[in-house]
Amino acid sequence: MDLVKLCLSPLCSCMQSPVVRQDMNHVFSTKEKLDDLKNAMEQLLAKRNDIQRELDDPQNKGKLLGDELQLWLRSVGEKENKVERLLDEYRKGNCVAGSCSLNCFSRYKISIDAIKLEKEINQLITKQPKIKFTDIPPPKPVPESYRTVGKKISFNVDIARSYLADERVGIIGIWGMGGVGKTTLLKKIRQSLSSDANMGFNHVLFIEASKDTQQEELRKKISESLQLQSDGKEDILNILKTSNFVLLLDNIWEEVDLIDIGIPHPYSDDNSTKQYKHKVIFTTRSEDVCAKMGAGENTIKVKCLESDEAWDLFKDNVNLAVIESDEKFKEIAWQVMETCGGLPLALKVVGKAMSNKKSVQDWKFILNSIKNSGTEVVQGVQESLLPVLKFSYDNLPRNIQEFFLYACILQVLHKDDLLELWMGLGLINNFDNLQQAHHTARQIFKKLEESCLLYSLNDDYVGSHDVIYEMAVWIASDCGMNMNKWIVKQYDRYLEEIPSINAENWRFAKRVIIQGEVELLPILSHQCSDLLCLMIRYNSCFKNIPEGFFNQMPNLTYLNLSYTGIEELPKDIKCLANLQYLDITGTSISSLPKELIYLKKLQYLMFNILNGLVKVDLKYLMSRLQNLKVIDIYPSGWVDLEQLKKSKKHVKAIGMRVVSQEVFQKLSCLPTTQLCLYNLDIISLSFDTLSCKNHGFLQSLRIESCPQLEQIVMNGRETHLNCLTILDVEKLQNIIWKDLSPPEFFHVLDYLFISRSNLDNLTWVLHLPRLSELYIEDCAEIETLFYIKEEREIQQQEVLKHRPTFPALETVIITKLPKLVSISNFALHFPRLEVRQCPNLKKLPFNSGINNNNNQRMIVILGEREWWESLEWDDDTIPSHLRPYFFLDEYSDECTTSRSE
Repeated sequence: MDLVKLCLSPLCSCMQSPVVRQDMNHVFSTKEKLDDLKNAMEQLLAKRNDIQRELDDPQNKGKLLGDELQLWLRSVGEKENKVERLLDEYRKGNCVAGSCSLNCFSRYKISIDAIKLEKEINQLITKQPKIKFTDIPPPKPVPESYRTVGKKISFNVDIARSYLADERVGIIGIWGMGGVGKTTLLKKIRQSLSSDANMGFNHVLFIEASKDTQQEELRKKISESLQLQSDGKEDILNILKTSNFVLLLDNIWEEVDLIDIGIPHPYSDDNSTKQYKHKVIFTTRSEDVCAKMGAGENTIKVKCLESDEAWDLFKDNVNLAVIESDEKFKEIAWQVMETCGGLPLALKVVGKAMSNKKSVQDWKFILNSIKNSGTEVVQGVQESLLPVLKFSYDNLPRNIQEFFLYACILQVLHKDDLLELWMGLGLINNFDNLQQAHHTARQIFKKLEESCLLYSLNDDYVGSHDVIYEMAVWIASDCGMNMNKWIVKQYDRYLEEIPSINAENWRFAKRVIIQGEVELLPILSHQCSDLLCLMIRYNSCFKNIPEGFFNQMPNLTYLNLSYTGIEELPKDIKCLANLQYLDITGTSISSLPKELIYLKKLQYLMFNILNGLVKVDLKYLMSRLQNLKVIDIYPSGWVDLEQLKKSKKHVKAIGMRVVSQEVFQKLSCLPTTQLCLYNLDIISLSFDTLSCKNHGFLQSLRIESCPQLEQIVMNGRETHLNCLTILDVEKLQNIIWKDLSPPEFFHVLDYLFISRSNLDNLTWVLHLPRLSELYIEDCAEIETLFYIKEEREIQQQEVLKHRPTFPALETVIITKLPKLVSISNFALHFPRLEVRQCPNLKKLPFNSGINNNNNQRMIVILGEREWWESLEWDDDTIPSHLRPYFFLDEYSDECTTSRSE
């Protein structure tokens, strides 16, 4: 029946046909159809609740439901989800009661959907399976909130997995307000796919987006996750189109063009791809984005918690003994809990902030303050929760609040970068050595993590939840009153037109942070007296600082121009009389201007020389700058012995190149942090002579062009070395472990580069628990990379059986090893591997199990086609499995050597 004609024809004409009368009944009885649907759903939920009560019976604890009933419960959840969406659609006013306009389309569709859903629900009611249990070991007791919230998450995970198992479903949307638990749900889905029941996916790609993420950045992240050599969409497409994959895309704010980022569309008409499973699951705050992405009805709405559920979660994060000590106390705590609007993140953050409040007066004060903030908590409106969350910030010690704002607003920063920033701003300033500064920073990180305001992405990086980030920005702008107090801009490097910067916004700014491709700074015609921090990083386009630019910021204390294209500092830098921190690492600056002597308060100087081996004449400069605490001119700059002796009294950390025996012999008396030992006439090197035992904190060591060096003795305790480069040390034969077994050493080493040495065995590398990058090149004597030849090594290898080998390793690149014939002489599960110019390597360390290992880390193999075709395999199916990960090597000989620079 043509409904357009139906709605536009006179009513009397329409009613003459029985079919028309039936269609009109659908249009005008939508509410009745929905009421029938709700009644049916209530009956179904009542049956599910009966089952749940039986499950919750203490007699049935430790028992597992049968598969049939689990499937039935999952179906009930799906139907509940669909009913709620249909009711939401009706409530949003898609149909205007009493009118017969084009809205009758919506009424007609909703009625038809309601009838269909009611029929499916009635079938579930009549087909309820019997309850069957299977005995399982009793689970460990968990807090009530985790059982409550965990059930919701598990319920939604089951729905998501049912969508993944449905061949008709390609795109699934998860939506809800910020902080409600969408990311947690997505991670649980990923975790479920990492178990034995991985549903046959070869690739499970978890990609994090953000409000400003561009398509190009998503492509880059996908390429990195697949560990491809380039981030072109064709390269990604070629890998994925003949694979079973699921893309988990977290936190998108607008429609993402899947084809443009190299993702084969799940609904492709290409017959060649229909045999593969292509799935996309994404999270977003907007239901509209779900529609634009093509999720249709295949969506999951993550809702805020009901009061009882919220109370359970809140109790787990406060001092439960205190609030349950008195009914009045409990009543006030309940009211505080309700201000969180059922948002899990707010419940945890506010609960943690209140955990140290032990009097009714404190809780009353907080409750009244929230109520008097003038902001009403509105369900689904995230901004209304900012004043509530602010109390967690207010509860921080005042000296930590500033730490939080920098760590949160800058987002996803390396902990060492944050430490340098905090030190440069004077937030961490009372320390005798760098170890103390790192200890202070660790305590701050711990405090912020315990308050749920910050979390560790891994051991090295920290981040914050989107809602916490928005709260931090709101606080930094004086609760939204002064948006230019902090200026934080991230300019995408893919923009065709480089944007200009508005100078007027700088007038009252205290902090300006710019990252990305910006070519020109604004011409400042006014004083920026409030400006304390200026950070412009990772910008090769930025080459010049306008004349007179620094004249306008007399109170600047922190200046970071690292990894930009600038070639010199302007003379007016002398106007920065209050400057304490200057970082020009990774720039093209080859010399320091004499004007730096006017920076009497300068405490931190970071100057990484890239253009050749230039001696930095710091003698005159350091004699004038008596406040210098940290000098880092590693790896190419050096300081003479006389000046090192003078600076020993006040300098707390030194990074430099060592080119003389005199300086080398004094290293054990100096607080070194980064060292490059260059062209030294030494035969043996003992690690514990490289830094002062009481004040040293050696983190990076580069040994380069030491022609007589034959062995390195690792006998230092409590080392902090995380980067070791051995380059052009052709006589080096041994790296000896003395006194203790290797696991006690280099526990934080994460980068190892060895090139042009005489080493023939690297088995000790297996004992590095944090190693993430390993590069071995041009070592002529290595026949087997990891070779056990001594009894002691065999005993150590026995230890390895009880823990993962290379637990953190992400990249292994072996290049130009002419004698290499095998990777190892024992069983070894290998991570990502790149092989270049190893002509005698005929066998790779993979067995037939790799064909079924869907959770493997990606393998990237580079080489000549003839070499690839000459490889020998234990199983003929292995090469076809690995073939998509083999690439012809188009790199020049200099390519890998440049990695060590």
